[in-house]
Amino acid sequence: MHDGELSVWRTLMEDGTQCLGEEQYLKAEEYFSQALLEAYQLNVLEIVAFTLRLLATVRVRLEKFEFAEKGFRKALHICQEIQNAKGMAEAWAGLASVSVKKGKFREAGKKYERATSVYPSSSPQLRLGMLYSDLGQVYATLEDWTRANRAYTQAHVICRSNGFPKGEAELDVLLGELCFRQENKTEASNYLKNACQIFAQIDDVVALSNTLQYLALVYFEHNEMRLAFECQQRAVALCLKFDTRNIFSENCYFLSKIEQSLENYEEARYYLELSIRFYPQQDLDLALRYQSLASLFFLSMDLEKAELNYLKALSLLETIDDVRIGEIYEALAALKEIREHKVSPVNSRDISEDKSQLQGESALEALVRLAELNEKQRNFRDALECYWKALEMGRDAEIRTDWIETKVQRVSKRLRRKKSTR
Repeated sequence: MHDGELSVWRTLMEDGTQCLGEEQYLKAEEYFSQALLEAYQLNVLEIVAFTLRLLATVRVRLEKFEFAEKGFRKALHICQEIQNAKGMAEAWAGLASVSVKKGKFREAGKKYERATSVYPSSSPQLRLGMLYSDLGQVYATLEDWTRANRAYTQAHVICRSNGFPKGEAELDVLLGELCFRQENKTEASNYLKNACQIFAQIDDVVALSNTLQYLALVYFEHNEMRLAFECQQRAVALCLKFDTRNIFSENCYFLSKIEQSLENYEEARYYLELSIRFYPQQDLDLALRYQSLASLFFLSMDLEKAELNYLKALSLLETIDDVRIGEIYEALAALKEIREHKVSPVNSRDISEDKSQLQGESALEALVRLAELNEKQRNFRDALECYWKALEMGRDAEIRTDWIETKVQRVSKRLRRKKSTR
């Protein structure tokens, strides 16, 4: 082997690896292709196999799956021939990644199993931990919870025993997600709390904020709103230090939902307006924020601001979501009826008592219609708030309200059922 030829190969591999890290995949492919020609000239099988694997890896990124698979299989054949166990493990892992991209998760699981089975104990164990983590994610996708848990746990043990706290915490998050998907809230929250402790200890603020938000979601889905609020509030405070406008907006949006569930409507509006201010695009998600804000103003009977925000949502939706547009028009119609009857001089002498009562009933029915709209969208807390307002309005006007009371009982029962199933 000539040092000059080896130097050329090494330089091409370094340039290709840098481009791969920078996601410049076409350039990386070009460098690795040139490096493969040099590797064949060097006639060292380990170097050829290593180059084939990196070239195949970048081709996976470029979605050239057939070329990638051929490259990994050729590398596997060479490594089997020269009894290079580490190379065999990496080639099997590469083949598994191709299967994942093709959506063939059962094949991917078998190939990752082969990769972990041949991985040598003398090689870096953290890489073996990564392979087990990848295997766990494949089984999680297949909803094979037992195998997923086993793979994640093996990865977790490897990270802990090798002093890799960041990996340990990331596995805690994956195990927490696994428990959450199986509706095991207690174990999910315990794993996520462990992850938060580790991320705080190693001062990984980004990971800590993301994990706190996940923990808040677990509490939110199980109707533990106070705990959800505490976690999400910390996540928002942390992401002020580092996050993009979009992520900060998402965090504020979720915090607003929690505040609504706690019936802190002014705080909910504050965080929702903050979310809108920092949201960087004019799209469906922004329209949904405006629609939510309009609903909050509607609940406080600030009809002018409610209408303004419904119209903003409508201007963004256009023809994107016909169902959502229909909902907004229905809410605007209800708003219009309430506004008209609210400003009518119901105590004026020229309006009879019967007419006044009729207008009151129309406004009440409009409010009930908004409640029914929220109920249809499964926004049960907002629906209940509207029904209560309608019930109060009906009692003040001395109108029959037994039919509204029935609706209140139905939504209250659905909320209680939701809580009891968490």
